[in-house]
Amino acid sequence: MVQYALEGKLVVRLKGGDVSIFSNILDELEAIVANHIPYEIVPGVSAAMGAAAYAGIPLTARGYSTAVRLLTLYKSDVVGDAYWKELAQTEDTLVFYMSSETLDIVVSNLVKNNIAADKLLAVVEQATTPYQQVHIVNLYEYAKTMQGKIFASPTLVIIGKVVALHQKFAWLPQSLLQGDYFKPVADVQYEALVAASATHLPNNT
Repeated sequence: MVQYALEGKLVVRLKGGDVSIFSNILDELEAIVANHIPYEIVPGVSAAMGAAAYAGIPLTARGYSTAVRLLTLYKSDVVGDAYWKELAQTEDTLVFYMSSETLDIVVSNLVKNNIAADKLLAVVEQATTPYQQVHIVNLYEYAKTMQGKIFASPTLVIIGKVVALHQKFAWLPQSLLQGDYFKPVADVQYEALVAASATHLPNNT
């Protein structure tokens, strides 16, 4: 970003979701400010809001929750024991970003700290795409039905009483499509390389 901006080019850093929620915006801002580069931040739709809306789960529904916590557990030591206890007892809706691979740990810690049985877990898999699937389970039944399951990205986790509203307000049917909506970067790069190579092949016809 800095290299091309200092060359006088217009640089766009495009990100899925909102740039200010669980992204590396701080590092990027520090770099461009240190180099006296003028910039503009264009807000986007956070994954929490987008996925919840597409799953029919109002995050702060009256009588169910009055606040939302945006969290991440991309590695197991991010959250301490005292905070797990608080998360298990709060009435806030919990939304976990980038945590599908550590979901077993999330559920285990909440159950260990006696989270209320009427708080459900929703995994919104490949959220807001034609491949979207919404998986809902009681946290105390998670170990029997979903533990160890691998979810496709992008995936968001919602925990709380509001998850029960999905059954009533799910306006988007479960997708019957299988596979990944977003291809892995390596596959996209390989396809681009093959396509570029094909344009330079001799014409034998």
